[in-house]
Amino acid sequence: MNKRLSITVAIIISLFIAVNVHLLYSNKSTVPKSLYVHKYERMTPGHHEEEIPKEGLVTPEDVYTVYVGDDEVIESWLVKEGDQVQVGDEIALLQTARAESQLAAWEAEEEGLLEQRDAIESTIASLESERGSARKNSSHVNTTETPGDSEVELNVDVQVDVHQDGAFAQAIAEAERELSDIDRKLAVVQTQLEQDATRPALISPVDGTVSKVHKHGFTLAADIYSDAKFVTTYVQLDEWQKIEEGNSVRIQESHLDEVIEGTVHSISEVPATDSRWREAYDKLDPKERNNPLDLYEITIMPLEQLHSLPFGVNVNASIIVNEADAVSVKIHWLEAHVKNSAVAWKLDEQGRAAKTNVTVPFITNNRAVITEGLTTGDVAIYNRNIDETDNLSNVFLPLPLELPSKSDWRTFGWKNYVKYGFVE
Repeated sequence: MNKRLSITVAIIISLFIAVNVHLLYSNKSTVPKSLYVHKYERMTPGHHEEEIPKEGLVTPEDVYTVYVGDDEVIESWLVKEGDQVQVGDEIALLQTARAESQLAAWEAEEEGLLEQRDAIESTIASLESERGSARKNSSHVNTTETPGDSEVELNVDVQVDVHQDGAFAQAIAEAERELSDIDRKLAVVQTQLEQDATRPALISPVDGTVSKVHKHGFTLAADIYSDAKFVTTYVQLDEWQKIEEGNSVRIQESHLDEVIEGTVHSISEVPATDSRWREAYDKLDPKERNNPLDLYEITIMPLEQLHSLPFGVNVNASIIVNEADAVSVKIHWLEAHVKNSAVAWKLDEQGRAAKTNVTVPFITNNRAVITEGLTTGDVAIYNRNIDETDNLSNVFLPLPLELPSKSDWRTFGWKNYVKYGFVE
């Protein structure tokens, strides 16, 4: 009997405890509970930057080609590769007997280039007008322009909204690039036409460096790098979408005394074609790409001239695509992180865990930069089980532990530590 009674009492007590535990810890429990959180940070402001590190090459701002179409026109070359030239310097002397026909050819070329320039400017104006109208109304545009002897095809077959605006932007970018090329050719031709007719010659249109002399072939020419030096790099689509003209850039190289600041000068909307710079970049950054056309040229303008570096030198360029003075938390502390929004946990004024929606414009060094939702002085907390407890009343954190340094320990003495720490 006593044994049966003992078993019955034990069962009743166990059921009582189980029911109370269930009532205490179930999701429907109204009993306040506390959760130990050992990971927490008090928010302090800091300057955060999102950088895209790139390999870059020192390149000229522009390349000018001075040329003639008949090898019998050249009497003698006056420059070689690597020579420095200034505006008006003679590159090569021309045969006096053939100079008149060459001047006539340059005059005809100037006329054709001016016609092309007018036509492309008209095309750009038309595209910009159509682009403005398309932003307000649905439209269907098909523009083809063939100015002069240089064919420029700008086909825009678009719908509305983002896809439409992007198609117009690409067409305008292609036209502006062609316009820039025509301006360089005009500068070359007009410089030749302004020379002294009594001493016919090929004349340099800019201050720069002779990079290549083509003494043989159908066209005889000299390529001249302008003095202004840029940094050229290439990006894939995911990087291209983050970069904007005017972004700050830091340029570093072992032969530079200090880091040189720069800005993004141009962003190509057209895939990079084969060039000596593209070939060199592919060797510096030999990544496998599923799409070989997924590479776009970015030019960077240094705020100081790179006089100490020759053309073609490899430099490191860090493009700053985001920056903010804000607080930050470790990225894995966030929940429901989608694009620029997420959920974080913090302590409220009563010391309870509180969910808060935060704005996350970017991530850097495995930390999420927070511009809204958490401010200076807030305590952000993290516990994997925190979201499983719907009825948290309080959160308790570990006591801060600060041990004296070895020198302080010796100076103050262990007896004093015992006396003031435990006895009193």
